[in-house]
Amino acid sequence: MKNIQIQFLKYILKMKKTLLTKIIPLALLAILFQACTDELDQVNPNALTLDTFWQNSGDLNAGLNTVYASLRDENVLGILWDYTRTDIAVPSSQRQNATGNPIYEQTFDLSTDQVQDRWDACFRGIFRANQVIDAYNNLESTFTTEEAQQTGTYILAQARALRGYFYYVLHSSYNQGSVPVFDTVPVEFEEFQISFSSAAEVKAFLIADLQFGMENLPATYNAWQEDAGTGNLGRVTGGFCEALIAKTYMNENDFGNAEPILKNLIDNYDYALVDDLAKCFTGIDEFNSESIFEINFSYDANPLGLEEQNLSQRIASFLNDGNRVHFTSWLTLKYRNEKPDELDPANLVNRNIYLANGDLDSIQENVLRMYSLRMANSVSSVDDRDTKMYGVEMAEYGRATTAAPHARQFPNFIKKFTSWNTNNGGIGEDESPDRDQRSDINIPIVRLAEVYLLYAECMLEKGDLTEALRYINRIRKRSHLNLLGNASVGEYSTATSTYMNDIDLDPSNGEEAVTIANLMEHLRFTEKPLELSLEDQRPIDLRRWGVWKEQLTYISQFEYDAYHFKNNAMGKSPTRWRNFIMPAGEEPSYDDPNLPPYAFRLPNNIQVNGNRRTKEPFLKDHLLGSQNFNEDLHSYLPVPQDEINSNLNWDQ
Repeated sequence: MKNIQIQFLKYILKMKKTLLTKIIPLALLAILFQACTDELDQVNPNALTLDTFWQNSGDLNAGLNTVYASLRDENVLGILWDYTRTDIAVPSSQRQNATGNPIYEQTFDLSTDQVQDRWDACFRGIFRANQVIDAYNNLESTFTTEEAQQTGTYILAQARALRGYFYYVLHSSYNQGSVPVFDTVPVEFEEFQISFSSAAEVKAFLIADLQFGMENLPATYNAWQEDAGTGNLGRVTGGFCEALIAKTYMNENDFGNAEPILKNLIDNYDYALVDDLAKCFTGIDEFNSESIFEINFSYDANPLGLEEQNLSQRIASFLNDGNRVHFTSWLTLKYRNEKPDELDPANLVNRNIYLANGDLDSIQENVLRMYSLRMANSVSSVDDRDTKMYGVEMAEYGRATTAAPHARQFPNFIKKFTSWNTNNGGIGEDESPDRDQRSDINIPIVRLAEVYLLYAECMLEKGDLTEALRYINRIRKRSHLNLLGNASVGEYSTATSTYMNDIDLDPSNGEEAVTIANLMEHLRFTEKPLELSLEDQRPIDLRRWGVWKEQLTYISQFEYDAYHFKNNAMGKSPTRWRNFIMPAGEEPSYDDPNLPPYAFRLPNNIQVNGNRRTKEPFLKDHLLGSQNFNEDLHSYLPVPQDEINSNLNWDQ
């Protein structure tokens, strides 16, 4: 009966998480309703039904908006949890020496919340997309004009492209790629009870959706504006579909199929690296030339405040004020050790010098930055004298009563996806009642820098060192870093760029010339994590390279010391306690004789060599996770318990 069908449809859009408690009662109701009289079968003429809603392209667009809304569920990207099972991040609880985080400790199973939540979020998007696709197929014959046909095609292509993306996330996250494939909206009970498709079948299905999107959508954001008019900024693009196809091949180390697609994206679209990495993450230049696809957010509130229906995102607040996630100590030191290019004028700054009482003494002009611009745009460090955060110098950040300071459990703040470049006196993310935990900063899913690094990997796989260096160096040059390789084949002038044919970029350690093998290592464990931290689906990379357990074991062996930072050399704010990390046994030092000394110390009752506290336990990362990690159990997420309970054929 029609009413029961509608109830099933509404029910599945609320997702499969409640199937266990509802599916049996609904089945019993269906049996009882078979004996209903004609009077009970009547449809309320004032009620919205399947037949009365899907009438025109306006209804299709309304349905399509719900598919885009599904992208705003933060579990799809998993920024706040998925990277804590890799070498990129740790949860805040670890910094407070707490245990029991199943994702971080690699003890998650089919009942873990995040395992269920991502599954639900993706299938919610899929079922909404299928609603639009089914309705389009029913209405297609009514689109008689060329304009109506084009509008309908755009809607269908977006729905299929987004469905392809949700299946991409599921295929790359769960059950070795094997998940159930729905190409239409299920209505009857048995239509929900489908067996899982093989990983190869899921891959073919999602690529077919993305191929259709690539062939029928404007290629870029600019093309959307030109082809379909203003007001379409933020819609999924043909370029995103092509990039996702390339990534699907890369995820299986299929470099032969991925390479020409990546090169086409580089050569035949109007993408270009922006000049400042901050433009990709802070809201100052959204939908820019580097962006291939980003999730669009705004401050506008949904009066109901329901889950992904909110137009804003909470990630910025959770990274800054909530401190839900921190970069690993290993990665933090990677950022700190990157060297700004001394020949590049962009690395020259004017630096304030303070007296011991905190008053300004003088300004040093045109001195070399302490830390790289890539670090400055990605992570904070309490001693960074050259980059302000929320309008104040790093050591002062945290004086405002609403802002968490640099401290033992917060030695560094992740700056990506936050508005750290705003000038608000060090308050941090906006905490006014109308904006609390709400940000309008867009979140990129794919940008050109990732395409460059994927293409560089393809070049290394085929033995083309020169071409790989070309694209790695383009990314390094954007952040004004020293470049790799031989200047004679480089793109940039040696007058303003330093080339180093030394893979660790530090000749004092003994030169080791750049080769295919060590550049691949550098790409995997320097360029990708530093450029794409929290962006590039690090679990997929560690899995496809076969180094996940090895890398967790490697970083878990290191011990760190945490120093106090008595920052009266930078301002009047109080000492920041145990927030500057160093490898155990090493002491902070600076080579610039023009810099006044910093006061690094620790409690008087814990003194080693005058000021060092040894083996800070809160900074030893992934110790349990490295021990617990099992390739078969943890490289993919398992099928969630609710799916097993509700789908009688899940294992058929």
